Amino acid sequence: MNKKGWSLIATLCIILGIGGMIYQGFDFEKEQPAYTQKWTFGDDELQSLSIDSDYNVNFEFIHSPDGTNYVEASGNLPQKSIDKLTGTKIAAQSLALHFQEEYVIRFLSFNFRSSTQHVTVALADPERSLNQISVDLLANNGNFKALRAKEISLETKSGNLTAQNLTADRLKIQNFSGVISLDEIAADTDIKLTSGNVRLNNIRGSLTSEMTSGDFSAQDMKGDIQVTATSGNIKISEWTGNGTIKSTSGNITIKEQRSDSLDISIHSGNVALSADPEFQGIYDLRATSGRIEAPDSPSVTEDLIKVRSTSGNITIK
Repeated sequence: MNKKGWSLIATLCIILGIGGMIYQGFDFEKEQPAYTQKWTFGDDELQSLSIDSDYNVNFEFIHSPDGTNYVEASGNLPQKSIDKLTGTKIAAQSLALHFQEEYVIRFLSFNFRSSTQHVTVALADPERSLNQISVDLLANNGNFKALRAKEISLETKSGNLTAQNLTADRLKIQNFSGVISLDEIAADTDIKLTSGNVRLNNIRGSLTSEMTSGDFSAQDMKGDIQVTATSGNIKISEWTGNGTIKSTSGNITIKEQRSDSLDISIHSGNVALSADPEFQGIYDLRATSGRIEAPDSPSVTEDLIKVRSTSGNITIK
């Protein structure tokens, strides 16, 4: 086809596009219908809650204001999704909430307005918890507050996950790309992140973190940790516990730690530790290329702080 033919096709597409937009009234920001749905339950009638969402989600636990147990969801959704949600029931001690976008192809229709779904779990007994909470946000953001369950799983493919005041036996967080921020967490925590940053504060319990690219920062922690990173800086402060920390590229900085057993290794980057006055064991420090600056080993106990660096400095002071 010659250039004149392609130009004609392009012109026709533009004309049809403008006509479609005029016909639909330039549907740029048509707001979806609002809804509020509530499920009440007895003390032992709900043990598992799952959420699958095509939208951002704000999810929190509260002390029931009226003495009843309930789950309440609100926000804006397509009418078909609202109808499905209205028909959702608690069954076999489980409730599954699906916040689905309606993927309808319209001729040049645009909707730039994002919506956040709000989920509240109200419990008459403030000490009560669920057995399981599972949230999958596809590629959206999640904000979580005061959740309580034996097992909590939070996942998104691309987005930010923020959690505060969570209590669980085990907390599992997965994210492909984004920021994970945790504050006031009492749980054995497992984090997996491909690209992005991890920010932790006031963590009680063991921690396992696997990252490919991004920075890891944590403060005010009590519990053993295992942190692995391919590329990025690792900064930890005010930490009590033992740990294994491994990085391929980036600096590792640990301050104000109370540890009797550390295994730290890095291929390219510096390692800096605070001198722990309570440590009475042995420093085992080796750098292939770089300087080592550290006090003499107390050698009172067999506790071991082991640091290996291929290219970079090791400092303990």
